[in-house]
Amino acid sequence: MTRVIQGKFHLALSLCLLLIGSLVSGASMANMPILKGIGGDFSLRSSKGGEVRLSDFSDKVVMMFFGYTNCADICPTTMAHISQLMHQLPAETRARIQVLFISIDSDYDTPKHLNKYLSYFDPSFIGLVDEREKIDEVAALFKADYTKLAEEKVTTEYKKLSLEDSDAPKRQGYLYSHTAKIFVLDGKQRVRGFFYTGTPIDEMRQQIESLL
Repeated sequence: MTRVIQGKFHLALSLCLLLIGSLVSGASMANMPILKGIGGDFSLRSSKGGEVRLSDFSDKVVMMFFGYTNCADICPTTMAHISQLMHQLPAETRARIQVLFISIDSDYDTPKHLNKYLSYFDPSFIGLVDEREKIDEVAALFKADYTKLAEEKVTTEYKKLSLEDSDAPKRQGYLYSHTAKIFVLDGKQRVRGFFYTGTPIDEMRQQIESLL
């Protein structure tokens, strides 16, 4: 009789552990739910040459950010934060992730300029830019708000990351207000959530790995 009771106990314990494991796994997957009504495929000019579509990165997790190279603070800080995360990942994991930087400043940024800018953070990062109308369409798809703060140009002499020679005259560019979200997309190009500069690296890594 004792063996029967023990057998039932072990069976019940096993079932409980399976249930707990299932709940934990489900909770982990629920950390980044599929966000409806946001996102979609698009094509833009690439800093690596030619034109790319978002769907070209099928089966990769994509981290996407809207910004501009003349940004004095949030853009370089965010790119550095993402770079820190990428450098902590093993090579096989990095190969399954793509970082995209979409420039909202088509008046100033070019594919070549974007490539130089992003190379300071990680050579695998891809910059995207195009005509204003196309950038607006992509921003609308992802509900990524941005606004040119003034029509007057301002000096970029004091921005944190300078791409110009020290002896060259300082160029001028516009100031923009823009979203600080890092959009996280799964391998089916579905938006699963957002990171920010303040999101801990360990949390970002856990969330990314759950989508791979």
